[in-house]
Amino acid sequence: MTTYYPSCNSSIQSIVDGLKQIGVDSSKANRDKIANLNGISNYSGSPDQNITLLNLLKSGKLIKSKGETSSSNSNSNLSNEDMIKNIENSGQFGKKTNAMGIIGRLLFNHGYENSFVAGLLANIYHEGDFGYFESSKYVSNPKAKPKYLKIMDDNYDYANKYSGKIVTEVNLKELKALSDKLKSDKWQNGKFGLGTIQWTGERTGPLVDLYVEEANGSEKISLNQVIAAEGKLIIKELKSNYSNIHNNWKNNHENNLCSEQAAYDAAYEICQKYEVPYDKAQYEIRANTGKKVFNIMMGN
Repeated sequence: MTTYYPSCNSSIQSIVDGLKQIGVDSSKANRDKIANLNGISNYSGSPDQNITLLNLLKSGKLIKSKGETSSSNSNSNLSNEDMIKNIENSGQFGKKTNAMGIIGRLLFNHGYENSFVAGLLANIYHEGDFGYFESSKYVSNPKAKPKYLKIMDDNYDYANKYSGKIVTEVNLKELKALSDKLKSDKWQNGKFGLGTIQWTGERTGPLVDLYVEEANGSEKISLNQVIAAEGKLIIKELKSNYSNIHNNWKNNHENNLCSEQAAYDAAYEICQKYEVPYDKAQYEIRANTGKKVFNIMMGN
């Protein structure tokens, strides 16, 4: 069965840049092999030969060797732990570094590819932290405050009891009662973001239930229990209601699972279909962060 490289961006002007974009070795030696597979003998790197290869790549018709790995990145032999340590030691992610490291290891343990992991970690960087309640204190721009947070402040004293706090600081039984009350109203009379993913509305209820489960009915929950609960929910969602995000991404990058572009696309899709922020400008912002996270992971 003939296999092909995924197509590169149509704006790419050279075969070297095209191969780099999809994470493939662009050296003369490897282009010689690719050219031979695609009917170009005695490859010299001439403009005509390169244009032919580039046009095939743009159209998704550039044949690849059956034995070639999905990426020729020079650091593709890094262990999962090495990639996480690269993130933790980079100094690029501030207070989010701990959460990114923990969730990254969890995702790797469940078999997710490095580019997909980079995409999800990019979103966590732009979201919350373990057990973190969405802040309702829009001091500098009160008009930007969402209606649902105003409802929470007016009816549930959210600003004083929960806003900007960590779940380890609050009474877990009271939080459970609040969650159940909002759930009974189908989250139409108030909601709030919570945790690393900033789960909101109908997705907050299952998270609070997992907190209670991990805390064994106690009024207080430890940070380790919070981390365990959020990790369980992320994996549960990615394996069930949101499984199509990873499945579709993997199908679209079947031969290109380890690259900047794959990480960019993963971060974009995760933002658009899993995180679902109100501000759609975040799609592109987080996609670019996905590329940054991937390159740091790979030691580039």
